[in-house]
Amino acid sequence: MDTATSKPPRHVAVVGSGIAGMAAAFRLHTAGHEVDLIERSSVLGGRFGIDRLGDRPVMMGGKNLGRTYTAMRALLAELGAIGYEPFGINTSRVVDGRLVTFDSSNGPLEKLNWLRKLGPPSDLAKLLYLLSRVRRNAENKFLGSATFTDIAAASDDRPLSAHFGPRIAHNMFRALTVRLNGAEPDEVYLGTFGTNLGMFLDTYDQLTDGVEPAITALTERVAAQTDTRVERLLLDDGHIAGVGVVRNGGPLRERQYDGVVLATPAHAAADIVKSDLPALSSLLMDVRYFPSTVVLVEYEQPVFHQGVRAIVLDDGPCSNAGVYGINDLNIVRYTFSGRAARPTPSPDVLETWLNEAEQRVTSLLGTGPVRRVRKVERIWDAAYCAYLPYHGEFLSKVRAEVEAVPGLALAGDYLRGAQLEACCRSGMEAARRFG
Repeated sequence: MDTATSKPPRHVAVVGSGIAGMAAAFRLHTAGHEVDLIERSSVLGGRFGIDRLGDRPVMMGGKNLGRTYTAMRALLAELGAIGYEPFGINTSRVVDGRLVTFDSSNGPLEKLNWLRKLGPPSDLAKLLYLLSRVRRNAENKFLGSATFTDIAAASDDRPLSAHFGPRIAHNMFRALTVRLNGAEPDEVYLGTFGTNLGMFLDTYDQLTDGVEPAITALTERVAAQTDTRVERLLLDDGHIAGVGVVRNGGPLRERQYDGVVLATPAHAAADIVKSDLPALSSLLMDVRYFPSTVVLVEYEQPVFHQGVRAIVLDDGPCSNAGVYGINDLNIVRYTFSGRAARPTPSPDVLETWLNEAEQRVTSLLGTGPVRRVRKVERIWDAAYCAYLPYHGEFLSKVRAEVEAVPGLALAGDYLRGAQLEACCRSGMEAARRFG
């Protein structure tokens, strides 16, 4: 959360192995510190969602890397994960009964023509103003920028949807907010919308071999412990002294550390600090998260084609269906998120949702009946961070609480943003607290 001058090597626990934890652990290691990377689940990677579809390694969570993701791409290159394949943004939605496709490879005039179909000129003028602020200053893609903190002060008394007409909120904004935050346009705020617009302006690639090689390379440098839950901090005269952990359901044990990075979602960090830092815990508990369910299905035949690789859906629990990779036209990733996908489904309900989404997609594409080969699914109760109104003020309060506890740092999706690049940067910033 802050920077520091060079300090002697320390023994630091990094709690959470998503991209924020990976970035913090690697930067601490390269700075000469001894690092333990602690993960409560049985698999490293956090909400990357490492899994397998048959023999193929897949990522059920975040997987698309923007061309402007400079910090994350540099980290992955240092870890040896440098093979990319283009993915872009190619997404279609149903407007007036037909598919309208946006492709990030299109030129400026084509993009402008696409925008004109989504809302009235007054709303487009507001949108273009905000886009210009994000394009001119890269900091506006991340939470806590001065520009969007000022926008929040003037605008966050009401949600994003109240600042624009229903047409553009439905036809454009919902795809951005559900995809990044799992939230509807009336559940997010203008003061954090720069993170969504930054995503819209980027072009994307995917790792050809997934993120597993990078995780393997990291574990060759730092000690990684899975199935280990951090229950609380240990403090000595207000300084971090260690953590209390439970491993594989065993007894609570104390481990001594010189520092701790909590690279977890806000609610998980709040649970860990609640007994020792109640004011910080109370702040973190206010951050909102929404659920998501992802199903990856391999079919015998192609479902999509190169002209249409994804469809945004607004008429049910499935918010998006698209190809897993640019050439994987027979592997479809169904995402169930947004208000209609709450609460998370039982197995029977999920099968009904999947059948409905499958029928809707094949009908829109004219694909006809399809036959499944295999599928894999993942359910997250708190997949997406949807931030807070007046989020810049919230960050200032959190920063003040953390700076009062030597040896403590935070990283995660609520600090710089839910994008992978933002989470990566938050981890690097946390590591700099230790010099």
